[in-house]
Amino acid sequence: MDKKVLINNPGMLYYSSFTTAIGLVCIVKSLKGVCQISFPYRTAGEIEELFRHNTSRYAKVPTTDTIYQRSDARLKYEKNLLKAYFQGKRVDFDFPLDFGNGTPFQVMVWEKLREIPYGECRSYKWVAEQIGRPRAARAVGMANNKNPLPPVVPCHRVIGSDGSLTGYASGLDVKKYLLEMEKGILG
Repeated sequence: MDKKVLINNPGMLYYSSFTTAIGLVCIVKSLKGVCQISFPYRTAGEIEELFRHNTSRYAKVPTTDTIYQRSDARLKYEKNLLKAYFQGKRVDFDFPLDFGNGTPFQVMVWEKLREIPYGECRSYKWVAEQIGRPRAARAVGMANNKNPLPPVVPCHRVIGSDGSLTGYASGLDVKKYLLEMEKGILG
């Protein structure tokens, strides 16, 4: 017997994907807003595998009652903004976000990261100081690693105090690519 899905089912997540120069990008939306953006994937099969196991690389606890449904129409606006960003255009990510899987500390860090201007970088230490936790630079790094919404929450703009590129969940090559794209270095 098929499981019936209600339109406003809180266990329903809608997703879409699109191709960029760095690979496939997957975007997931809950009833509250976009809750996950992840990349790069090589194939649609990698994205499907993520949902087959009802897990998220960002979720605190995998759930068995979550239903994922592809819906390009429900994510059209968000997808178009993200496509424009990955094409090197400066955009305003003004769609609702769902930070429901974040701890209060992580959410505080993610909100501060959203204040870092396009094409600029800040250090982990700077973020820690800005949130009133000057000795929490490592914890800021861990919150960055759990960021469910890159590049909307631009954790790629956070670098070491010495200017070095350090840590990025999608790999340092992707971090470097995004920073260079934002600075107009890529041709």
